[in-house]
Amino acid sequence: MREGETLAGRYRLVGKLGAGGMGVVWKAVDLRLDREVAVKIFPSDMDPDPRRVERFRAEPVLCGRLQHSGIVVVHDADEDEGRLFFVMELLNGQDLRKVMAKSLNGLPSKRVVTIGARLAEALGAAHAKKVIHRDIKPANIMLLLGDRPKICDFGIARAVDSKKATLQVGTPAYTAPEQSEGDPDERSDLYSLGCVLYELATGEVPFDGSVWQVMHRHATEQPRPPSAIRADIPSPLEELILQLLAKKPEDRPQSADVVAERLRAMRQEGRKPGKKVDRLPPERLLKSSVAERRHTDADDAMAKAIDQILKKARVDAKVAGYTRTALLTRFEVRLGPTTREAAVLELAPQIVKAAKNDGVRLAPMGHSTSPLPGSMAVGVEVPHRAPDLLSLGDILREAPDGSLLAGLGRAHDGTPVFLNFNESKHVLVGGTGGRFDPIRSIVASLAVKHKPKRCRLILVGRWNQFFDLPHVVQDAMGDPLTWALAEVECRYRDLERLGCRDFEQFNREVREERAPIPIAALGDFERAHPNVVVVVDELADVAEEDAVVELIREGRAVGFHVVARTARPLESVLSRRLKGYFPARLALSLPTAEESTRVIDRAGAEALAVGSALFMPTTSGEPQEIRLAAISEEEIAAIISHWRG
Repeated sequence: MREGETLAGRYRLVGKLGAGGMGVVWKAVDLRLDREVAVKIFPSDMDPDPRRVERFRAEPVLCGRLQHSGIVVVHDADEDEGRLFFVMELLNGQDLRKVMAKSLNGLPSKRVVTIGARLAEALGAAHAKKVIHRDIKPANIMLLLGDRPKICDFGIARAVDSKKATLQVGTPAYTAPEQSEGDPDERSDLYSLGCVLYELATGEVPFDGSVWQVMHRHATEQPRPPSAIRADIPSPLEELILQLLAKKPEDRPQSADVVAERLRAMRQEGRKPGKKVDRLPPERLLKSSVAERRHTDADDAMAKAIDQILKKARVDAKVAGYTRTALLTRFEVRLGPTTREAAVLELAPQIVKAAKNDGVRLAPMGHSTSPLPGSMAVGVEVPHRAPDLLSLGDILREAPDGSLLAGLGRAHDGTPVFLNFNESKHVLVGGTGGRFDPIRSIVASLAVKHKPKRCRLILVGRWNQFFDLPHVVQDAMGDPLTWALAEVECRYRDLERLGCRDFEQFNREVREERAPIPIAALGDFERAHPNVVVVVDELADVAEEDAVVELIREGRAVGFHVVARTARPLESVLSRRLKGYFPARLALSLPTAEESTRVIDRAGAEALAVGSALFMPTTSGEPQEIRLAAISEEEIAAIISHWRG
């Protein structure tokens, strides 16, 4: 099959979507109804075993009898010049396998419960029609907007009352013990559902190994309790997962409907109002920086090593002292009256070797710190292997009240540096900072300095550690950018209804009771529309550049701010059009001057030390070099624990 071919004079193939054991799936256009569809084709190079052909013919018939919002819809089945195919709805989403690839530690429990309840409801509908899927796994579940799953690929499904021999037993990592023995029923699908929920909750499959090892372990071993992998998993969810993974079918829940009911009950339980925390986290949760040391044994040893190198080379110079900063130690090599700077600079290879540090840099200092007139010196800068940490807590303790801001670090003169969203509506971050990650500092700052009724967060990417903050908009997790754009549109309608210029004016009208609170507002009676900060972990993972641009362009007037990072600012990721919408830029250490220019329109980031950055609050100013603050995992956990009461 090739792109552009038309099947049965009606379905024109557009592009291949994927392939499986029972056929190849194409994106196509239904020319008669002018709509996009998906077409599954039995390829000519596949084994023409009559039983396999019979299975392919049976799949659309079995799936076609299932009319449920959680099951893919089959529109048509036909053949073209002997090639079998059937037509399905085209699903706009991602399969759970790809979703899990971006959530290595599992999804938040609320999402697991929501997705699980909807999957169980769909399985219940299939079982009510006497159809068992027999291959429930993440790759066969599409996740649509709003965390709505759709079960796909009924290629090895069968009717419960069918006694025909089958060709396959499913995917070993998700297959019930009795299914491997050729005797599956509805409860076999429940076992597979338990495997899927286990992986959604923990990021791991219940058992791994070779095919035969996995099948043996499913039949004989108990999986690790999910709470042993993730301590925050609710006990009712863990109990249900382990019951679904019972070895004997009779020890599992009675039906998919029972499973759905139990999961729905967990959702309702999670919505019950608990202890409401309405105070900001206390300052003591964030540690203070360790006082910078003026002298260390390592620095003293390095000073002696430099003196030995000078003496051995018979250069009239000596180390007159050193200055220690958080990132490096600068040794002052004071020159003798007739010694040239070049005599010391030529010793750079020996000094680098003695320091065992390729980052060592030698540079003329001009005049030395000596009180004697005309004294000259060369500076030897030795970066620390582990820079001294600058605590985010110390930065935030100096933050002014009132503004929507986040702590970034300090300037060279010690002045705290903040990202003020009132001035810099959106910020672009280039590079990665490791433990000096400015994105983590920004999210943590917002959670420390602002209550959820003032500031909400939409997280795009791998931000599992922050998902339990009450600031996070849980409803946006399925498709965050689409949700954000819908909220922006709602806010514009609110402004238009009251004739307000921006959301601050709208909020004043609401607070002063001159206007009603909008339905389904994110805020409360005090503040109808809170600020919303959309945090994008990696722009390269966001396929919809137009959505990001629209959110940046339209969101600023209604309280939306975008913080977006790309680890490698390549032209394919950071187009000139997209970059132009970010007024504030933050460049971390980058490999090349070209990448630095792509972020801040000039070179410089390629020469930064670890833990430093170049910050431009607006594109009209010069970049300011700052030392980045850091926050530990323990501090983040303490912040989340505070808000959870």
